[in-house]
Amino acid sequence: MLAQVTTAPTTTPTSAPTSWPTSLPTSVNEVMDRFNLADPTTRLIVIAAAVILFLLLAMKIIARRRQVAAAARHRADLHQAFEGVRLQQEEVKRLADQIAATSSTGRIAGFAIVRQVETVFSEPKVSSVSAVDLVKALAVQKGANALINLETRQLPGGKWVASGDAVVVKLYGQREQKQS
Repeated sequence: MLAQVTTAPTTTPTSAPTSWPTSLPTSVNEVMDRFNLADPTTRLIVIAAAVILFLLLAMKIIARRRQVAAAARHRADLHQAFEGVRLQQEEVKRLADQIAATSSTGRIAGFAIVRQVETVFSEPKVSSVSAVDLVKALAVQKGANALINLETRQLPGGKWVASGDAVVVKLYGQREQKQS
């Protein structure tokens, strides 16, 4: 015998009206009507959200101003540093132009060596020309007007150094001026 199975009648759920909007609000009043601001919890949530948004916006503005101020200070520092380097380079060039003669040997043709001042060395520079200019400037600062035994050397890192003997010279046939 077959047993009969009975099933419960199936019912379809009735669709209840939803409270979600089906279109975008067109006025502020429609938005406000959807929120029940009379409810203290809803009011606290809205106020807290507004305060958080305001604080985030204020923090973003303050951070941006601080960033702009820091960038301005950095640019000013770089400008000042570059200006200092430029002035140093001009001073070295001005002093180096005061050297009357240079020689890679112990003599300078057409000049008589009056006295040797000191041996000078340059710090490592990017090019051999700038290293020689620095040695010339150092020699002038020490009271010399010429360099003998001038030599340049390239270091393993690619920088150049120069060295030489700072001397005071006079042209042949020129009398030595007495210092008073």
